[in-house]
Amino acid sequence: MAESTNNQFRRDGTIFFISNFLVNAGNYGINIFLGRWLGPAEFSEVSLLVTLLLMLSFWALAFQLTSAKYVAEYLVENKQAELYNFLHWFKRRSLIGGITLAILLISFSIFWKDFFQMRSSLLFIIFGVGMPFYLLLSVNRGVLQGQNNFRRLAITFQIEMWTRLILSIVLVKMGYGVNGVAWGLTLSIFASWFISNPSKEKFITIPFSHQKIIRFFFIVLIYECSQILINNTDTILVKHFFSPTDAGLYAALALIGRIVYFGTWTVVTMLFPLVIILEKEGKDHTKYFLGGLCVVGVIAGAIVIVCFLMPEVMVNILFGKKYIPIAPLLWPYALATSLFALVNVFVYYNMSLDRRLPVWLTFVGGILQILLIYTFHHTFEQVIRIQIYLMSGLLLVLIFYQFFVKNKQFVIA
Repeated sequence: MAESTNNQFRRDGTIFFISNFLVNAGNYGINIFLGRWLGPAEFSEVSLLVTLLLMLSFWALAFQLTSAKYVAEYLVENKQAELYNFLHWFKRRSLIGGITLAILLISFSIFWKDFFQMRSSLLFIIFGVGMPFYLLLSVNRGVLQGQNNFRRLAITFQIEMWTRLILSIVLVKMGYGVNGVAWGLTLSIFASWFISNPSKEKFITIPFSHQKIIRFFFIVLIYECSQILINNTDTILVKHFFSPTDAGLYAALALIGRIVYFGTWTVVTMLFPLVIILEKEGKDHTKYFLGGLCVVGVIAGAIVIVCFLMPEVMVNILFGKKYIPIAPLLWPYALATSLFALVNVFVYYNMSLDRRLPVWLTFVGGILQILLIYTFHHTFEQVIRIQIYLMSGLLLVLIFYQFFVKNKQFVIA
């Protein structure tokens, strides 16, 4: 029976990995198409929209991972009534959170327009409309992740990508420009939420402890916030300090370099619920951690090598000759992202075991990155070097924690 379950996990995991690769390829295709069509200045606005979604995703991923953890635990413990009660309570909280984000985006739309040197505030209003559905979608995805239902989870990402791809192209072609991209993104969230909705859940009122769920949600929120700070604030600060054309060039550089991060994200998505289940069952999960680390290292290393050997070819193929000035910076940016992808494996593994120190270390790293880039941002090279140095230091600290502290059974968590 266990062997059959493992085989199903491998099959569904492989399907999810392939699907996620296609989704990332499709999302990159959309951005590459828009970068070529709109040019650096307008593309900087499109990139800002995508970056804002990624930055707000720290809320979404906190809801998703909390759902995944407690769905996995309740299923292992066969607590069906508690599971339904949890989902009913948690979805209401996600809806409140989504409405709050919508109010912040819409009511401060004029401020965001001026701060980011945008031409219109309508983009933020369109974007805000999708936020309640975005957080509800995240809870539904967490349920599928906790169930190890990677096939259906893959479908939700496919629907989101294809809806965004088709609507963005059509609306931009019709002359709606960046606002058309915003509508494509918002409607793709709605379509994916609609598809992800599970069958009607049974709600049973029983005694229910919220405290441990809130504590875990807070820890995940802190880590996802640190992820967003590390992975996206460079683009945001460049958009603020540099000209629109330079910001568009950096946005293209970041988009290519982040192939590493999104190419390896599937690994930690699968690792998280698996480690929780194995820990609950009292089984060893170290080999899955080490295996995930190796897979991420190999993928990241291969991408960095390609970026080093033929940067101009990659930039020219993906974005065209207008973006050639960023070619020499491609491999250093990919290296910075690779280091963070490795950090991600360490933190997700420890977070699934309720170890909190790696989360706080990463959060400090994210704050330091903001302060350093805010202070030192004279050139793109300087911005990238800051990221490489910080991620190298963070990775070394986590290696020491994992293999020298935890292995010696020191109590730090």
